[in-house]
Amino acid sequence: MEQALLDFIEQQYGNVEIAQKFPIPCISALAEVAFQERVAKLPRRCVYPFCMRLVGQSGAGKTTQLLPAVESVFQQTNVSPVFLAVRNFVHYHPHLEAIRQQYGENLLRENTNAFALSLLVLVFEKCVQKRYPIVFEVTLQSPLFEAYIHALLEKNAYACDYQCLAIAKKDSDAWIQARYLATRRQVSLKSAQFFFETLNPALKFLQTIRLPNRFFIWNRYQLGPDVSFCQDPLLLEKVEGARLENNRSAFEEDILREAKKQFLCRFYEQHPIVYKLNS
Repeated sequence: MEQALLDFIEQQYGNVEIAQKFPIPCISALAEVAFQERVAKLPRRCVYPFCMRLVGQSGAGKTTQLLPAVESVFQQTNVSPVFLAVRNFVHYHPHLEAIRQQYGENLLRENTNAFALSLLVLVFEKCVQKRYPIVFEVTLQSPLFEAYIHALLEKNAYACDYQCLAIAKKDSDAWIQARYLATRRQVSLKSAQFFFETLNPALKFLQTIRLPNRFFIWNRYQLGPDVSFCQDPLLLEKVEGARLENNRSAFEEDILREAKKQFLCRFYEQHPIVYKLNS
């Protein structure tokens, strides 16, 4: 991983006190362990590899709506991807229990985000180099981050579709607050605001890429998406429109989730992400 990317992750998500008190001696060794555990039960790699990127702010529904929907696509096509999300890598921190005891459970994720995201990127690199199909549940970051991820995908001939679940900031903030009241898990103001600050710069970068990656724009409260391409000159306007259309849905969560499953299964049956999704 490039030092500039490590510096970005540490600057955006790191905690100087945590880094000084609980240094990581060799994150590359941890990455190899994490990689082997993530792929241990996967049956095969892809001749035509692909990445499904799930993006959206906290509370949009990446985990509760988009993830079950894309899982249905893979089940339908008999593909077993590597699932990568920041939450998958927190437990690899060698000082996890000490951090939990000293700072409390409610700050555990906030205090380990930089480590977990760095480890995730290192594992992502290994998965790409070995040509595994990937579900990458990491929301849009700075152009520096996006350029690094895209360069890896392009170098290794990956197709990549983006599933973007748009949500207004006030709704995201309300969801973070509701989660805090229920679980006491804290999220810093810096982290909560970052997605909305970097959304347009990240989308502008995606408009410059050469690969014909598709971009699915889901409104948080609607049943179906707008299917576009990263190079769409109106991409920013479309995402912003979906983000601001924040009327509360008349549909229950299970109906929204089922609609996403049905749409994506039909779509990928007719328009595979690669030449043959299960090749």
